[in-house]
Amino acid sequence: MKQLTILVTSGGTSEYIDDVRIITNISTGKLGAKIADEFIVAGHKVIYLHGRRSVMPVNAGSEEFGSWYTRSKMLVNIEVASAMDVFNEMEKLVPTVDVVIHAMAVSDFGFRRDKSVKLKSNDPMAFIEYLSENIIVNPKILYHVKRWNPNVKLVSFKFEVGQSNQSLIEIAMESMKNAGSDAVIANDKVEMNNSKEHVAYLVLPSGTTVKLKGKDEIAKELVKFVDGN
Repeated sequence: MKQLTILVTSGGTSEYIDDVRIITNISTGKLGAKIADEFIVAGHKVIYLHGRRSVMPVNAGSEEFGSWYTRSKMLVNIEVASAMDVFNEMEKLVPTVDVVIHAMAVSDFGFRRDKSVKLKSNDPMAFIEYLSENIIVNPKILYHVKRWNPNVKLVSFKFEVGQSNQSLIEIAMESMKNAGSDAVIANDKVEMNNSKEHVAYLVLPSGTTVKLKGKDEIAKELVKFVDGN
């Protein structure tokens, strides 16, 4: 089997409001770390692009991968903060890799940042006014991946809340069409809460869907998909 270079994005971004405050999200990076682990076990090189509080892969540290030098070549960790950090790193990395697994929860919005400003905590109206005056729309990174590298295999993720199964699949198919993804992992927070496990669907351009239960199963299925099994 050919060794591939896999770019896995994981965790969430942090958008600075002022010099001491940030807006982030609930993503832990656990799924991204599990996916990175499975690709390493399968013999692929992984570039792990992650947020500051993301869970980290562990398998590249295992002695079963031989010497420290060999293990260090299996995994490259790159930490990022904001959505623009992710954009800039991916713009450089995507042309150099074979596969992109874009699991990171990237903020849709950021803020123009003035490092000389620290907002007063006792003036909510001034805080709101500052946010409204300085908010910016971050670029939709997913839509740039195939432009940076038309030959890359792209797996994107779609996370919804309170959608029916049919609606979730339709949303995933529309997202796949817009981004040129080769597959989408789609899930719904309400369904996961009701099932009390990480339920997801691997959605393919043909409309075929594969229901997956648990992070381990999702990660293993992605390796099978990339390896063509």
